[in-house]
Amino acid sequence: ACCKGAYAGQSTGACLASLPNPPTQSPTSSGGLDVYYPNYLEWSSGQCINDRPLPNGRPTYTTQQACCSGAYGGQTNNNCMCDA
Repeated sequence: ACCKGAYAGQSTGACLASLPNPPTQSPTSSGGLDVYYPNYLEWSSGQCINDRPLPNGRPTYTTQQACCSGAYGGQTNNNCMCDA
């Protein structure tokens, strides 16, 4: 709404493009992603999720178990694996 109100006539779309999750021309899929990524919460409560949108720079894994092993393999309470 801020871009629309303040920069309604902007032909480059720079304001919208600078948003964390800019709108796209194509429809957004619903439901979870086809990949899992670590949520990077506190180590002992960390889990692997497939929520949209995928944060920039996160490693992705094809399964939740592979994500838990790769991202939280040393987690002593197995919080991530218990959720998988």
